[in-house]
Amino acid sequence: MVNTATEDNNYNEKYIQPCNQKCSFCFLNYVDALQSSYIFKDLKAENIGEIIKKVHHQVRTYQKDELIASNGDTCNSLRIIVKGAAVGEMMDFQGKSLRIEELHAPDTIASAFLFGEDNTLPVDVIAIEETKILFIPRQDLMSLFCTENTVLKNYLDIISNRAQKLTKKIKLLGLQSIRGKFANYLLEHVRREGKMKFTIKNSQSELATMFGISRPSLGRVIREMHNEGIIEADGRDIRILDKKALSGLLK
Repeated sequence: MVNTATEDNNYNEKYIQPCNQKCSFCFLNYVDALQSSYIFKDLKAENIGEIIKKVHHQVRTYQKDELIASNGDTCNSLRIIVKGAAVGEMMDFQGKSLRIEELHAPDTIASAFLFGEDNTLPVDVIAIEETKILFIPRQDLMSLFCTENTVLKNYLDIISNRAQKLTKKIKLLGLQSIRGKFANYLLEHVRREGKMKFTIKNSQSELATMFGISRPSLGRVIREMHNEGIIEADGRDIRILDKKALSGLLK
């Protein structure tokens, strides 16, 4: 693989030159993540390999709790998590850390901020385990859009899906009570999974961070809802006993 670095005048970072025609190092090492990445959806493995060889790119490694990007950084490249996971966090006016989103390989990071008038990130992005990220400069991505309509469509789908998730997040934050936040979270599970009994993926600590509240406060609310017969809670296992009462908490 050719590792000669060059500095593009349009960017503050250095990117590795495209691989030569006999080497697919990055694709072969991260083939599972790239094939699973939504941006390459509906493309065959050999097509993805050719794309990676032709665009400038770099894979960087971040350790657990290491800052990947800071609030206010300029977004100049597409970032694809090819290994590990990261979270987007911001501080509220009271100094509390609010977890906006959790991302896992093969998610993209801040794809909605790569274009538009304001390309600055509104959150800090932090690795929550050893994480590897593949960077593709914006100008290379634009060239790719011109030659690969599938990649362009997938990118637009990613942005649209993120906008829809953000809308739901805003709705959640607009619910002032802790009971309302947790009820909304459970009802989303019911809507998505179509059943009244399920196992939630987030721990109480993760949920508390997501809701911008303390863990003890959330634990108290879960116990209250359990004792009131609205839900049956056993660790992460939840059974909805009174959906109407649960929906009433959103008001």
